[in-house]
Amino acid sequence: MEKIPVFLPHIDKEMRKHLENALDVGWLGMGASTKKFEDKIMEFLKLKDRYAITTNTGTAALHVALKIANVGAGDEVITPSFNYVADQQAIKMSGASVVMCDILENNLGIDTVKAESLITKKTKAIMPLHFAGIPCDISKVYELAQKYSLRVIEDATHAFGTSINDKKIGSFVDITCFSFDPVKIITSIDGGCVIVNNKEELEKGHHLRLLGVDKDTTERYKNKRAWDYDVVSEGYRYHLTNIMSSVGISQIKNIEKFVNSRQKVCKRFNEAFEEIEEIKTPETNFKNIAPFIYTIRILNNKRDELIEYLQEKNIEVGIHFIPVHKHTYFSDGKIGDMSITNKIVEEILTLPLHSEMNEEFVKRIIDSIVSFFK
Repeated sequence: MEKIPVFLPHIDKEMRKHLENALDVGWLGMGASTKKFEDKIMEFLKLKDRYAITTNTGTAALHVALKIANVGAGDEVITPSFNYVADQQAIKMSGASVVMCDILENNLGIDTVKAESLITKKTKAIMPLHFAGIPCDISKVYELAQKYSLRVIEDATHAFGTSINDKKIGSFVDITCFSFDPVKIITSIDGGCVIVNNKEELEKGHHLRLLGVDKDTTERYKNKRAWDYDVVSEGYRYHLTNIMSSVGISQIKNIEKFVNSRQKVCKRFNEAFEEIEEIKTPETNFKNIAPFIYTIRILNNKRDELIEYLQEKNIEVGIHFIPVHKHTYFSDGKIGDMSITNKIVEEILTLPLHSEMNEEFVKRIIDSIVSFFK
């Protein structure tokens, strides 16, 4: 029986062709394909007076975003503990202190009431996550930010393609970060992106992305180097290469197809499991949602038993996430009430979800879970 993995990147002939073409050009580093990928991102998001800066990882995007927002030593940034550790590490890298907040049960996004209780004179920004591609209560986040003059850095690493009120996440308000790592809806092998508000932030992001060099981005977009340059700020080796960008270009062409196929599978999972008392399905019909992962909550302490049962059926599952406040490195940080987070982490289970998913896989997952609870 074929194993069903949690993640399965979509690799096709077109992607291989794009890679070959990029290799044939002979300019392997950041170059014209990087600029083309950024243009494709901006076109897809329908950006108006906002700009995309690609990076070599999603974590790099988060770090660059924090630096663009002038977050640094002595500042505090509020973010959910219920996330992968990239946000917290990026905050630490910026020199600021991490303040971890609880989440809401309905969308697993940041609880803005609890977030407000954590705000101090040192609070500089709030970094919410759109978990699994499902939007958090972002309007409440921005109300809070406006009230206390905070920057918002949206962690949309799960949500490339999700819309709120018919506008793509990233196309409005403050800074937004995306990820194109190997398991996301679209990939550039690895990679990320920062969406900024104006040309000043764009220029700052370009400097931060490539060692603080002032002219190199403009020249490399032409597959050239700037031999006469100045170093004008701090900076890092965070740029996205032509090779990685070529993969991203091939993938973004198929984003609508990928999202539609994932939505259909998620809807089928919801329909199959919603009548099972021991399962809590996501509170969404997935309209306008670009689902990165599909999670359910297993009640009555049956999760470990179900995991073992599915493994016997050669079905891999995952747990998103171990909350960051439970990790050794962050356990002594500033941590708010985590009652909902601590509850969710004992129940949540990630099922396999792929773009254009094999029908046999979908049926086997549904049949196996339904049979377990009979």
